[in-house]
Amino acid sequence: MTLATYITCFRIILIIPIMYLINMESFATNLIALILFIFAALTDSLDGYLARKTDTKTSLGALLDLLADKLLVCLVLIWLINSNNYLLFIIPVLIIILREITISSIRQFLYEYKVVRPKVSYIGKSKTTIQFIAISLIIIAPSLGPIYVTLSLYALWFAALISLLSLYKYLSDWY
Repeated sequence: MTLATYITCFRIILIIPIMYLINMESFATNLIALILFIFAALTDSLDGYLARKTDTKTSLGALLDLLADKLLVCLVLIWLINSNNYLLFIIPVLIIILREITISSIRQFLYEYKVVRPKVSYIGKSKTTIQFIAISLIIIAPSLGPIYVTLSLYALWFAALISLLSLYKYLSDWY
């Protein structure tokens, strides 16, 4: 395994302490969860950069990178439903998760049938960044007050809309 792949695996492992710390519901633990989440999000760029820079790109690394992104976003959002279980929160979470499942299924289909797969688009990369920002806000917002909770909800809805837009782009590029 390459250094980039180890970094990707570390991103997956970080999900556990992030979820654990979110559950403790104090400012200190939310702040630590936020720092760990931001660190995990930043490793998304780092592992790809290292793999390209050191010419150590592998199929395993590419697969794990996709998996790590999906797990980090989806598992943390599902976990956050525990403390934000109202419809205005659940709907955008479902949109984001269903988009991720749909894209992963299409990628698998295209891979199995050796169909040319669309390249990662700017909107797809932006979607991931916007999701990371929204989740970061959601992690820390309860400790900061109701205005921040509302702001984080708007950010989550924006992330869900960008997710739908990137799904449309992906499907239109493929089809």
